Amino acid sequence: KILHFFGTRRAGRRVTSRGAMIHTMNRAAVLFAVLTLASVWHADAACASSQTFAKLQPSQTGLGTDPYEVEWITTQSGKTKLFVLTEKGKVYASNTNGASFVLVNPQLKGTGGDMDVARVLTSRTDSATGHVQSEHLILQGCQLEADASGYQRCTSKYHWASRDLGDTWIQPCGLEDTGAECFKSPSTIAGGHIEGSFHMNPHNPEQVLVRVTRKSCDDRDFVTSADGSCGHDLFYSPDFGKSWVNLVDNSQHRVVSFLDFNWAPDQVDGKPGIMATVYEDLEHLKQRAGYNWDYNVHFVYSTDLFASAHQTLMRCGNVFQTLGKDVYVAKNADCEAFHGASEDERDGFVGGQVELQLSIDGGKNFARACFPVSVADNGYTIFDYRDDVSGPDFIVVDHDEEDEVARAAPIGNIYSSDKSGQLYSLSMRRALYLGGAVDFTNVEGIPGIYFANQVASGALGDPAEFIQTRISYNNGGAWQPLVPPSVDATGKPIVCAGVCQLHLHGASSWDVGTWETRLGSVYSQRNAPGVVIATGNVANALSFDPRVVNTYLSRDSGASWDEILQGPHIYEFGNKGGLIVAAKMSSLGPANKIQFSKDEGETWTDLPLAREMNVHNIRVDPVGDGLVFLVHGTDSVEVSGDGDPDGVVYTIDFASLKDSNNAPFTFPKCDTAGDYEIWNPTVPGDSDGCILGKKYTMERRKRDSCCLNDNDYERTKTTETNCACGAYDVECQYGAERQVEFGECDRMPNIELDKCPALVGQQYPNSNKRMIAGTSCVGDRDALGVGSFTVGAPGAKNKKDDGEKNAMSAATRAFLVILSLFAAVAAFIWAYGKFNLGQYMPEQVRHVMDQIRDRVDEALGRRNPAPAGYFEPLGDFDNEEL
Repeated sequence: KILHFFGTRRAGRRVTSRGAMIHTMNRAAVLFAVLTLASVWHADAACASSQTFAKLQPSQTGLGTDPYEVEWITTQSGKTKLFVLTEKGKVYASNTNGASFVLVNPQLKGTGGDMDVARVLTSRTDSATGHVQSEHLILQGCQLEADASGYQRCTSKYHWASRDLGDTWIQPCGLEDTGAECFKSPSTIAGGHIEGSFHMNPHNPEQVLVRVTRKSCDDRDFVTSADGSCGHDLFYSPDFGKSWVNLVDNSQHRVVSFLDFNWAPDQVDGKPGIMATVYEDLEHLKQRAGYNWDYNVHFVYSTDLFASAHQTLMRCGNVFQTLGKDVYVAKNADCEAFHGASEDERDGFVGGQVELQLSIDGGKNFARACFPVSVADNGYTIFDYRDDVSGPDFIVVDHDEEDEVARAAPIGNIYSSDKSGQLYSLSMRRALYLGGAVDFTNVEGIPGIYFANQVASGALGDPAEFIQTRISYNNGGAWQPLVPPSVDATGKPIVCAGVCQLHLHGASSWDVGTWETRLGSVYSQRNAPGVVIATGNVANALSFDPRVVNTYLSRDSGASWDEILQGPHIYEFGNKGGLIVAAKMSSLGPANKIQFSKDEGETWTDLPLAREMNVHNIRVDPVGDGLVFLVHGTDSVEVSGDGDPDGVVYTIDFASLKDSNNAPFTFPKCDTAGDYEIWNPTVPGDSDGCILGKKYTMERRKRDSCCLNDNDYERTKTTETNCACGAYDVECQYGAERQVEFGECDRMPNIELDKCPALVGQQYPNSNKRMIAGTSCVGDRDALGVGSFTVGAPGAKNKKDDGEKNAMSAATRAFLVILSLFAAVAAFIWAYGKFNLGQYMPEQVRHVMDQIRDRVDEALGRRNPAPAGYFEPLGDFDNEEL
């Protein structure tokens, strides 16, 4: 689950031209370890199919334009419906899993001309099962009209609703013969236009919220409006659009305008709990253009539709997001100082800095998220991969850097959360952050493994040719490059000049741009443990030229890779990982075939197409047996009446697929006794096989079994065993980072620990380390070391300068003592380490001896060995530091 929210001042600044002049730089080539086991291409794989297939016929053509939105909806009762929405606002529906489609628009009164459908809105989807909560559905209409400034917006008065997934439709009010019930548009009440989307209550889809811009905003330029009448009303419907209540009027103008809104995570006693950011004073609304982040916008909560005084949860809360029971609010960092200042003093406040507040109990209590880099924050992207743990796993911060080049570069810092969700440790600098998309993702089903793309230091002016992929096996605690395959998809050796590493495309290559430039991003699925597929290239940096981009697959969570297809492809898993369907991406031109593999990319079978098409995406039945795939894009030859490429959809159902001889597609059922293997995910070079404190064994289908998983197949043989804590289970604590290789965690410059409320009064380890959130290892004291101090206490090491002086003097005294005694005790120290004598000593004595041994090692220039395969985060260093 990913959330984004940003300040208005930085909107759109992260767009970087890939064709701009490339800045050269001298980079230190740092390679800590290389896997010598090469990927081998098996041209004689057992799954090679002897069947050939006739040309596939499209299941739907004549769409007019590209089908840009596909909603594959399944209810808990098993009812399935497929909706395809085109760029021209036409809606097609299928009750047959895409085998045939029906145009819905003729069933919608008021459509035609410019009155089209803009969005298909469903009730809440259960992330675990893929089922929607109910059969409630809203088709939000759109009629483009230009405002006074020439900006076009949707101002449609017509929207359509259904309580049975579109079997029948509730027609818009105001038309003839709408029936006993109609869906009333709030814009007909306020006279303005709907901004954003309708929001159904996840606890009761009959209740709907929507924000409406007032008519005064449409009638004149709202920036120069002086009377404050240009604001936003929030409307509430208790009966699925039949009637609406204006919550500004309902509040008796205790609220004068709504900015952001959502349903509260908890609905108390069935009451419609609503969270919102609001203006409470008309004068403040008039002055709203004065700040980037407004000091007079507040985060509030109501359970009675604002009929009584609402509860102010946070002053200066401008933007918020909810994720489960977690609530995130971005507020002005100097909020309290502003509200405590006089009117004259307030002129000096610019509202340029923001801080993030987090609640893990549905908004009852909030705490500030502390980030160690003291640069103003402009926006956040929140990553929450674990449903069993409250709070986020990672937050990517868009900092407002002082350096002009860095400020304009598409970069952000990745921070990992501690167990409390309040303290964030720097995981990677300069992660690619383009157009709001972050190149950062996890491996589904294997906790702790992540991929990220990083802009190399020195390339901030134009990073297009200096983006490099890194992988972490310990929740972002350390990053390392990807080892490339040794041969390509045809079995020929891969040759490259300079540093040869594998680099993969991430979310920004998919989310930003057009279908002519998009490239497939890193993708994995929980049902196929360890299998990762992506597009990329082997070189010293990532390439965006589709002519040199290929498609790669890993079966061991990224430790080793095969090139499975030449050229960039779009891909999708099916049959719980038993099938992969792929097609050439439109960025490389039209495709004349679809391909599928039964052995995770070792061999491919062609499904030729009746007509060439520009493939945009492949979708699979979200909750079925994964045998039905939908391939959509545009026809490469046919065009619609207005000259745009004609949209086309192909549906592939492997359960009914027949070859060119009309024989059924051969795909035997798996034998539970012989077609599955037990697999242990491991870290490269680490013989323990532990990831985040656990050793996993997982059941998965053998690559060469070529069989079909049963729809009810569950991986019941997964086991977990706890491991002893080690270097892989720790990361630097808030305010610390490593400066060399796998070294100690040193305090960052200018960090004052007591400035973070969550740390005051807490114990801070002298090692500057902490356990990684989510690790299940046993024996954390050995990994963290001994000794700590209380943050904020008199004499504590709250600042780096003081800490360094104190630490240096202590180290000097200890070193002199050890040096003076070294000749007498050297033999005993050697024997203690050689024969592990500490196991026979009490714990306290053992810790003292460990410290003494470490001092001796340090004096002799010896260093504790890093775990095999462990790489220091390149994101933490500049080239000169390397």
